[in-house]
Amino acid sequence: MNILNKIRHSLSIRLLLLFIAAAVVIVILFQTTLGFIITKQIKTKVAPHAHQYLHYVQQDIGYPPNIEHAKTLVNTLPVDIKITGPDKNWASSTQLPDLQELHDYPHNNDKTQQVRVNFHEGQASVRIRQLVDRNSNVQLLNKGNSDDVYEILIWTKFGDRKERHPVGLIIVLGVILAILGLLYWLIRRLFRPIQTIRKSVQTISNGDLSQRIPDTSNDELGELATSINQMTDNIEQMLQAKRQLLLAISHELRSPITRAKVSTALLEPSDNQSNIDRDLREMEAMISELLEAERLNDKHQSLNKTDVTLNEIVMSVIDEQFLNDKVNVQLTNEQPLQQLDPTRLRLVTKNLLDNALKHQSDEVSPVKLTTMVTADSVVLTIEDFGTGIAPEHLSLLTEPFYRADASRQRKTGGFGLGLYLVKLIVDAHGGELKIESDLGKGTLVTVSLPIQK
Repeated sequence: MNILNKIRHSLSIRLLLLFIAAAVVIVILFQTTLGFIITKQIKTKVAPHAHQYLHYVQQDIGYPPNIEHAKTLVNTLPVDIKITGPDKNWASSTQLPDLQELHDYPHNNDKTQQVRVNFHEGQASVRIRQLVDRNSNVQLLNKGNSDDVYEILIWTKFGDRKERHPVGLIIVLGVILAILGLLYWLIRRLFRPIQTIRKSVQTISNGDLSQRIPDTSNDELGELATSINQMTDNIEQMLQAKRQLLLAISHELRSPITRAKVSTALLEPSDNQSNIDRDLREMEAMISELLEAERLNDKHQSLNKTDVTLNEIVMSVIDEQFLNDKVNVQLTNEQPLQQLDPTRLRLVTKNLLDNALKHQSDEVSPVKLTTMVTADSVVLTIEDFGTGIAPEHLSLLTEPFYRADASRQRKTGGFGLGLYLVKLIVDAHGGELKIESDLGKGTLVTVSLPIQK
């Protein structure tokens, strides 16, 4: 699972990302609002004080600029100063600020001087250009370095800001990561009952209706778990009632069917007598399959296993019921003894052969039955070359009472219980049932039974 799929799948991660996004939006809004308020306050409240402070600095430096006075300011205040002019060239530091972003100071009222300022990344810079002769042409201030202009550059000291920032950034990032980790842990702890509920629901959906979700928490998730448990109880009771009703009806039907068969046998042989006898046998077979299916559905029902080979089971079915049918039998000679239930596996073989022969035509190759041995299982395959089954029916063939032939013609026979019963028996042996089919080409059924080590 890649990162994007994991994020989509994890409710905890998505909720954490939502918190982060909300925090970023709030911080941006806060900074924007705070910046607007601070800018407005600076313009209305701080600007006059800054102008007055700049005036005091100018007075301390003097006119023309006095380098000794400037040195005193450098030693007293956290600023650096550079003075240039016709007879002066002095700087307290060689590390000059960026002068590209300077802009005119709007509160300057002295026409004989030009004041430009900048505030960038916490550092303030001020450049003052003064005429040597106050009666000179003011346009000289806009030119480059001139013999008629003094230039005073004042900026806050750089200090060791660049060295401190990485350490501070690492500390801030560490704190942020620690907070995010704590939030993720708390969210995972909050949603932990969801994992328990999901696993229990998965077990229930796989057919284990005895599974119940343990008490998780005394909140909405706990109420959800309780509701699912109550729903499972109701489903289990409904299925149990259905099973008991089906078993009771099946048992009760045996007696009248037996009496009807006896009465039919006493009738004079005729077409009607044959049809009645055939219908009674079909009803009896259906009841037997229903009873067998319900027995295998019972989790307490055990198989009657004995040491036997799959070849013995297959050949006993063919000799007893399919001796006169066209079946191409190919059995492997290396069949191991296994703990199998012969009676139920004979039923599997009979049902599969019945289905194959019903859908097989006389004009094609006979039904093919083979056995083989793999590394971990013995395999029975039965293949017919008949009409085949449409893809949309394949996944539903092992459902009870399902038939691909919706018309339920007598020619195709059955009650929709044959493959359902086959799957129950194979599953009870820990095996696998696989059905493959192509329309117009035929169907291949594979039964794999694990070899007990």
